[in-house]
Amino acid sequence: MPEEIYPNDTFIVSYPKSGNTWVRFLLANALYPEAEVDFHSIHELIPEVGKEDMRRSGLPNPRLLKSHAPYQPDYPRVIYIVRDGRDVYTSYYHYRSPDLPEDTTFESFLKGSHWPTRWCGHVRDWMNAAAESDDILVVRFEDLKEDSGRELRRMLSFIDQKSISEAHIRPAVEASSFENMRRLEEERGRKYGDVDQFMRKGEAGGWQKLFTDRARHTFKAKEGEQLVQLGYEEDPDW
Repeated sequence: MPEEIYPNDTFIVSYPKSGNTWVRFLLANALYPEAEVDFHSIHELIPEVGKEDMRRSGLPNPRLLKSHAPYQPDYPRVIYIVRDGRDVYTSYYHYRSPDLPEDTTFESFLKGSHWPTRWCGHVRDWMNAAAESDDILVVRFEDLKEDSGRELRRMLSFIDQKSISEAHIRPAVEASSFENMRRLEEERGRKYGDVDQFMRKGEAGGWQKLFTDRARHTFKAKEGEQLVQLGYEEDPDW
């Protein structure tokens, strides 16, 4: 939790590897067109809860804050990003691989414990809250892939920034493209964790290349129901 929550704060929340950094880049590039947004400055413009001083001077007001926290009823306004859990774990596995024991298979990774909790519980609790609140906007990773500009407009409207013109939207989308973000990471590095690559593929449906039959069984047993509830599958027999 941040040191102090203000009534006009907006939290950008997601399970890890669901598109949180992408959303932050989109919003930062749209809201602060004069800024040079990269993997260093993003922490100054939209800091992460628990990693930066939330009360420091110079932080944009109203604040946009990043969080991976499980459901927090104290967050006054939330943009919640959801992504197919199979793609989430695929991306998370590749991201964590440098720090995992060499013999860690994807199936054993799926069976293990994960920070901050398992994907299904994180998504279930936030989505249930969103169904009962106008102060939580749900953004799907897959919709961002389909039309980043449309989703950026939705987010800007949600945080009462409807006056931002199309002249700012298009450049923000271009500056936040996967290709440009990967280039920025390669050329300038990141503020945290410079060893492993953060920007990998950013694709939807990539899980199919990694999921074996045993991995499918493991995922279905633990989290398959949530896929159906979110509409990623029509029934549990995928």
